[in-house]
Amino acid sequence: MHVIISRVNTHRISFLLLVLMALLLVNCGTTVHMTGTWKAPAVASQGYHEILVTSLSPNVGARQTIETQLAASLKKNGLIAGRSLDIFPPGFNPETSKEVSEKKILAAGYKAVLTVSLINKESERRYVPGSVMYAPYPAYGWYGNFWGYYGYMYGSVYTPGYYTTDKTYFLESNLYDLTQEDKLVWSGQSETYNPNSLESFAVAYAKTVTKALKDAGLIR
Repeated sequence: MHVIISRVNTHRISFLLLVLMALLLVNCGTTVHMTGTWKAPAVASQGYHEILVTSLSPNVGARQTIETQLAASLKKNGLIAGRSLDIFPPGFNPETSKEVSEKKILAAGYKAVLTVSLINKESERRYVPGSVMYAPYPAYGWYGNFWGYYGYMYGSVYTPGYYTTDKTYFLESNLYDLTQEDKLVWSGQSETYNPNSLESFAVAYAKTVTKALKDAGLIR
């Protein structure tokens, strides 16, 4: 009897450890999907090499995180990239002095600006039912006799149900050519479902946008 219960508990513990590891792997990152892109018909064939990244957000912390990760991703691909925070302090509105602002960007050596903005956010509340976590046992051995079943069910882990809110964020990135009167040369929209954290999102978003720009032949 003791052997049967021990074997069942051993299988259950192993299974729970595998489940925990799987959950940790799932939650360690955020996925960003590009839902659509657009490219201007006539774009410089050599692409762009000096890009200033600017996040259009009143949240300074979010702006800093996104600009830092996106600029770092572009740099990894050999580009000269910088953050607008390093040129314009928090609270500064470039529209109040457009000409001065543009001269400041060009003086820093940038030929294009890549903007990031949140265009929509959707929330949906749903119920996650509870469950009993268990491990498969050869031939369902715990059902074969009373003590095997008793030992298994006695130590079963029950997870109660709960409500959770799923959040989907829709962002847009635009690339403007400063050498062509600030012309829009590329635009891409993305979707992010339940990001684990701002940092996790920023890293995933930076990689996705950088890849989209490479695929479009806009960075060199």
